[in-house]
Amino acid sequence: ILRCYKEYQFRRIVLPIRHRCQRTQTSFMIRLFLILLILVMCSFLASAQDEISEVIYSELDNASSIYATQDHLFVVESGKHRLLKIDHDGNLLETLGGLGSGDYQLDTPMDVDATNGLKIYISDYGNNRIQIFDRRFQFLGSITGETTFQNRRIKPTQLVVNDFGELFVYVEESRAILKFDENGSYLDSYELPDMEPTDIEIMRDRLLITDQFSNQIAMMTQNGLLGDLFPVVEERSGLIDEVTVGNKKFSLFSNRLVKVVLND
Repeated sequence: ILRCYKEYQFRRIVLPIRHRCQRTQTSFMIRLFLILLILVMCSFLASAQDEISEVIYSELDNASSIYATQDHLFVVESGKHRLLKIDHDGNLLETLGGLGSGDYQLDTPMDVDATNGLKIYISDYGNNRIQIFDRRFQFLGSITGETTFQNRRIKPTQLVVNDFGELFVYVEESRAILKFDENGSYLDSYELPDMEPTDIEIMRDRLLITDQFSNQIAMMTQNGLLGDLFPVVEERSGLIDEVTVGNKKFSLFSNRLVKVVLND
């Protein structure tokens, strides 16, 4: 009888309390899950509002390089052998080039440095020269192997200009970076026998050379002394180059140009 009474008390008092606790715990977990879900959705919506992305120029033919100023973008379109001048909204303002070997003509251009819109340097790969123009696209001159190295051919790919107007250009056949002064006179060369640069940039007083062989970035002084190596940060598939002006980021792909506006 006592055992039956204890079992009765257990079923009448203890079990309901346990069931209520379980229901309370389940309800708490559901509420917690819903709160976390709402927070994730709010975070996603906030990030979506922080970045507004749009394609501002499409149907590019094998674009290979981009340079940005405060008002304009200069895009090398290798497939059509030309340079495009575009505003930040994607409107085409001017073009330069077309297949050929004369002045104002290009053959498979690879890179551009517009030096903040004052002088424009283009590595004219197929014509074995660097062409130089002013901001109105008026021809200023060329740097070739014939004028610099007495008939030695150069195949320029990547180039960059420093604050003093000195030009650094990678020459494919020599596997070296050539340095020229602001007047186009040859100054020096720095051999890179174990590298094949896909990009050259200047950060402060250093050259940053992206090497596709090692998938690393080499740091070099402007006097040719190699320094530290850094791994290349993995980029989006198909991305050629990326530049930022203020709160606008421009991503160049081989067939399109994308603008991302970062809201404050």
